[in-house]
Amino acid sequence: MAVGTSFRLVVLLVVGAPVAATACSIGETTYETVTLPVRAKNETRTCESPFAKPPLRELESCGDGKGHCFDGARTPLPESKLRACTGSDVCVPDKLLLAGGEKLKACTFLNKKPGACLSLLVKDIELHKNELQRDVCDDDERCAPCVDPTNGEDTHLCDPIGVHERACVGGEGASAETCCHGFGVCMNEDAAPEGSREDLQRETCPSKQVCAPAAMVEGRPVKCDVLGVAGVCLDTCFASMLRPTTVVMRGGCGPTELCLPCAIGKGQGMPGCD
Repeated sequence: MAVGTSFRLVVLLVVGAPVAATACSIGETTYETVTLPVRAKNETRTCESPFAKPPLRELESCGDGKGHCFDGARTPLPESKLRACTGSDVCVPDKLLLAGGEKLKACTFLNKKPGACLSLLVKDIELHKNELQRDVCDDDERCAPCVDPTNGEDTHLCDPIGVHERACVGGEGASAETCCHGFGVCMNEDAAPEGSREDLQRETCPSKQVCAPAAMVEGRPVKCDVLGVAGVCLDTCFASMLRPTTVVMRGGCGPTELCLPCAIGKGQGMPGCD
């Protein structure tokens, strides 16, 4: 599940601003190694046994009292998405342990899409707690989507949910659809923030999908500094008008990136600036 898409992609071309020039030698070739990130998403996790409702008093408490240690193989979420306990147990949110086939509390995800309240004990939710809306959820929860905004697939978080009597199977290993030479993630057009849709291109994505900056979608922007101004690294795929200024605006970012000043991104939902 990919979350954290509450960003607006803003590119501003400042006409008349001074641009520094750098000298080079004719015939000189410079090489840089670019390591493309590997981005993964969840495969379908199948839990075919009946729901269980284990007695919490018999389980070890965890997560500051918001969860209990339970067999990770019997949870609808992959074990890697939950904090580790001893042995093969993981820290499962109490509301999930007690759900017993009921649905989690409904909420409204980004762009008024349906969602479910999910505990911060889930790693993805904790990672994106500042980007995800709380809506009607409790303080230790955030609103997670019923449908994955990157691929339109059902997350099953809004279905009847709970832990199970026997082990579930599957849950991880498939590669996410990428774009912009590996630094973008394909997502459905209607899942992209309304304020950014017209700025996002299809690039190499399938029909009816657009290419969004992966670091922004995942809520893990890389901070940088250009000419003494703080910013975030952004691939030139998403800032084509600024490509001629890359030499002076790289600011320690990667070979295909530039440092977008937060003076432009701040206040527009750009992770790393707000």
